[in-house]
Amino acid sequence: MQSALLDTLVGEAKVISTQGRGMTPEEIADLALDKILHVADTAHPALKEQARAFKEDLRKILVLYMKQAIKSDRTTLFNKLKDAGLTNAANIITKI
Repeated sequence: MQSALLDTLVGEAKVISTQGRGMTPEEIADLALDKILHVADTAHPALKEQARAFKEDLRKILVLYMKQAIKSDRTTLFNKLKDAGLTNAANIITKI
């Protein structure tokens, strides 16, 4: 019984690796959604369909706001570099 409780508390670990880049907002949204919402295979088909549709809508929202967060962070970084007199570095940020 202790192992069942431990599985519930810890959950599964999912490993994703990338080469030459960080993770995309879509990849991060998928990881988050796996933690936020799970649809059991034994759930009623109508409930499964509704939950999957909700999960896809939630994914779109997460991706949108993560992209906005990235843009906002780049704006902050641009301004900090520019204020530090690093105009060339700041301009590079705008091209990423």
